[in-house]
This record gives sequence, C-alpha cells and structure tokens, in this order.
Amino acid sequence: MRRFPNMANHARRLPAAVLIASGLLAGCSRGPNVAPVSGKVLYNGEPLPYGNVVFQPPQGQPAGGAIQPDGTFRLSTFEEYDGAIVGPHKVSVSCYSSQNPAHQFAKTVGEATLGALMIPEQYAFLDQSGLTAEVPAGGTDSIVLQLKGPPQTFLE
Repeated sequence: MRRFPNMANHARRLPAAVLIASGLLAGCSRGPNVAPVSGKVLYNGEPLPYGNVVFQPPQGQPAGGAIQPDGTFRLSTFEEYDGAIVGPHKVSVSCYSSQNPAHQFAKTVGEATLGALMIPEQYAFLDQSGLTAEVPAGGTDSIVLQLKGPPQTFLE
C-alpha cells in the first residue's frame, strides 16, 4: 500500500477549511431582498377606509399592512414598514366590519368575530382576487389596488 507522507497534514487542515468555507457562505446569505412598499386601495374609485393588504411572493414570507382611513397602506415583512420581498406577488385585500375604527366592538371570550365582509369575497383570497403587484429592487410608493363591487357604506 502506498502512503502519502503529507496526508496527515491535509487531514488536520480539512476541518478548518470546511469551517472557514461554511462561515463565508453563511455570511453571504442575508435572506431575501426586501424593498419598501406603500400604496393605496380604491373601492369603486374611492379610498377603502380600513382593512388589510397581503402581498405573497411565489416563495417566502408574505408582507402585510393595515389600510388607513385615506386608503393608504405600508407593508411589513420582517420588521415594521420594511416592505416586501422584491419580485412578483399575488395580492389580497380584506375589509371586515369589525375593522371599522368608528366602531367599538365589545366582545366577550368566544364572541370574537370578523363581522361582515364589506367587499366582494374574491378579493380576500390570493388565488381569486385577480390582484398582482411587482415590487422593484428600489421599492415603490405608487401601487394602486382597484377594487370593484356593489355600492357600500363603510363608515357608519
């Protein structure tokens, strides 16, 4: 059997080389690229005054944000208002009567409810809403989500 005189030195250095290489690779992995995203939700051309928006990329963490009284929203994925993962997204919008800031819903344990859905049901489902958005690497503040449905009084 042929022996390699330097094999022992290589064997001792191999674990160190593996640790260094794996450390370098781990340092390069910073997670998905996220960019700031804000926009507006309109229902029949008017600002939707409350609800939630969800952006779901093909893979990875979804982003979400609350709709403000003027219809605007800002998305958060990992931290508050950090935005959404760069790339294409399916989008859903929900708006339930319990989200109306003008109402105080006093509920006891077991009575919690979302209330009535105030917009057409299709918009609450990513695969049925028909809403999509592209998040560019530099972020965007110009996304406008146009919803249509029967006339609705949101603030009563």
